[in-house]
Amino acid sequence: MSQRNSRATASMPARIRSLDRLAHGAITPVPNIDHFDGDEVVFTDGRRVAADLVVFCTGYKISFPSFDHDFLDPSGDNRIRLYRRVFHPAVPGLYFVGLVQPLGAIMPIAERQAQLIADHLQGRYHLPSCADMDSEIAAHRRGIQRRYVASKRHTIQVDFDDYMRDLRLERERGARRPAGLSAADRPARRAAEVIA
Repeated sequence: MSQRNSRATASMPARIRSLDRLAHGAITPVPNIDHFDGDEVVFTDGRRVAADLVVFCTGYKISFPSFDHDFLDPSGDNRIRLYRRVFHPAVPGLYFVGLVQPLGAIMPIAERQAQLIADHLQGRYHLPSCADMDSEIAAHRRGIQRRYVASKRHTIQVDFDDYMRDLRLERERGARRPAGLSAADRPARRAAEVIA
């Protein structure tokens, strides 16, 4: 690699460098590990590679021990049904910030999620109907299933740029949406009662 290319690569964000290396074959994606055989790693598709070192990136085990398991327990399949990965579709005033695994930075995502929640609490943003929320949740899950290998680690995956755009657009749509289309769209009054 020339010195010029080295500097250009070093100035790119790590996410872009990884994608660039993936596109040019410097990184090879592999399926899950089935087992080890001596100094070889055997993958679930039967491929074998000799390895000096294996780094396990095991992902997330989502749990909410303070909630009743009958109410909210993603421990079985590590899935949680949240509209736009933020709003519980049936429970007013229950929000989740940062419960995503982004391909990119988490802090700007958490900030945008918090803005959406603040708008909701102040009555400037309204949730869609339960059917529309269920449809969005199902569409997101289908997208995850098409794009990633079936595993617990990808259940909360989002692409930074796409998700940030989706949250911005959803904030705009919710500002124009009528109030009260779902039971979960009634937290402003309850939040005021809790504060009072």
